[in-house]
Amino acid sequence: MYKHTYRELVSKLPVSQEDINFFAKMPFARPYFQDLSSYHPVPFVTRYDKGDLSDTFFNRAINSNDTIPRVLALTRKEYSLQSSPTTDEESGQAEGREEPHFVVFCQLESGVNGYINTTHGGVLAALLDETLGLCAETYRVFVSDEQEHLLTARIEIDYHSPVPTPSVIVIKTWVKRREGRKWILEAHILDHEGSLKATAKSLYIRLRSPL
Repeated sequence: MYKHTYRELVSKLPVSQEDINFFAKMPFARPYFQDLSSYHPVPFVTRYDKGDLSDTFFNRAINSNDTIPRVLALTRKEYSLQSSPTTDEESGQAEGREEPHFVVFCQLESGVNGYINTTHGGVLAALLDETLGLCAETYRVFVSDEQEHLLTARIEIDYHSPVPTPSVIVIKTWVKRREGRKWILEAHILDHEGSLKATAKSLYIRLRSPL
């Protein structure tokens, strides 16, 4: 059983070498693997069975050969070394960088269909929500070193074009800024040709520190 913090889970859970090899050979993913000084693989923690009934949608319902057989997450490598983000002292905001903070590749199969040969919009929404949450948690733990957890307050999704099945997509996420207890994030889903499929903006609220 894994009864650990997010930092401990990231350091203890294994990342499948088969998944790394599968995505690394794809031309649109290759840049993230050619220069591993910038990005490195990390566990997509909700895909793992932790010995309880948490995260069962991601580690059971959509973790099969005919749904989403492979998921691979990568984060910027300096996150494990950096103690705090670049911050505007007057506004209290930390602007998102041009390069994504957290990147996830997903293999989609027909078991996630809504319309024939088309990924259900609700599955895309779940992937966006989960990836944004892991991006926020990674940034909180490894960059900002905030002690209090973040809770989703709002997520807005725009669908630009259908995502076919089978296919492989990439989800790119950014922490755009922080305003006190508010964290604003953004995510893009793109296909293997770089076409934008969906975008999302989310608001997270940091819990108040106990008195």
